[in-house]
Amino acid sequence: MIDNVRDDLARKADTTRSELNALTSLLKMAVFGAVIGAIYVELRKPKADRTWNGRLLGVVPYDFRLPSLESVRSAYWNPKSPKIFTPRPLGVGWAVNIPTLLRRMGVHRGFTKGR
Repeated sequence: MIDNVRDDLARKADTTRSELNALTSLLKMAVFGAVIGAIYVELRKPKADRTWNGRLLGVVPYDFRLPSLESVRSAYWNPKSPKIFTPRPLGVGWAVNIPTLLRRMGVHRGFTKGR
């Protein structure tokens, strides 16, 4: 009986592992596609109009300019902002504003409230 339970759990673990691997592969392909799409959008513009930052399909932010220390700090550590997700300072997608996330989760209440 114990062998049957062990085999059943092993089968379920293998199924879960393969499903997570498939999901990870799908997410990697989506990120890769977003990067390629953002580069494609910029390269289609005339050379003088390329800013290397904007929104892909009007939704996903991208920025391929060299970030400043201030832009990195404001993306990942801005306790005065009420936004949890902010545009990434480099690349495609969003950054997580850590103090706002911790405040909303109730982990740390000492951070300044949002505007």
